[in-house]
Amino acid sequence: MARTRSGTAFLYDSTTGDIVGVRDPDNSELYLVPNVGAFSDTTDQTADADTAKAMTFNTVQMERGVELVANSKIYVDRLATYNVQFSAMFSNPESTAYAVSVWPAVNGVAVPDSCTDLTVPNKHGSISGKEVAAWNFFVDLKAGDYIELYWSTPQATVFIEHQHTRTTPARPATPSVILTVNEINGQRRIG
Repeated sequence: MARTRSGTAFLYDSTTGDIVGVRDPDNSELYLVPNVGAFSDTTDQTADADTAKAMTFNTVQMERGVELVANSKIYVDRLATYNVQFSAMFSNPESTAYAVSVWPAVNGVAVPDSCTDLTVPNKHGSISGKEVAAWNFFVDLKAGDYIELYWSTPQATVFIEHQHTRTTPARPATPSVILTVNEINGQRRIG
């Protein structure tokens, strides 16, 4: 629930105290702060062959009107168009290249015409082949809707890989999946 404070043009979230909007000086128009969320995962993710599997997240970097529930469902708290961006690092320890499919689902239903296939190369010597899937979707969501990212592969040994910090040179850890959700019409005028 949002509320204003006496003597200020800001609209505050009554639970968190965060600013969620601002009124213009004559109090006739309200501009909302866009909702955003940023999530990642620090584990390897596997799937059974030829089975749809939701990508999961165990780290929340930011939640403002966008919330992670049950490790895979990204809920929004208001009607808007959202830009959903992700990257996932697929790894293949086999000597044959394999395909991977990735697609979004809203409220558990696959988004029509949204699946993309990519090929994860075979291993080179003892080093697994890697392929990063990274793209974005524009999705219209209502308050209470959620989005998930799904993937599948015909080979169960293909997985989404995370990497720990490394040295020579020093490098940060690599999450298996990174996801950001940005409300693209959050600066809209209301009233």
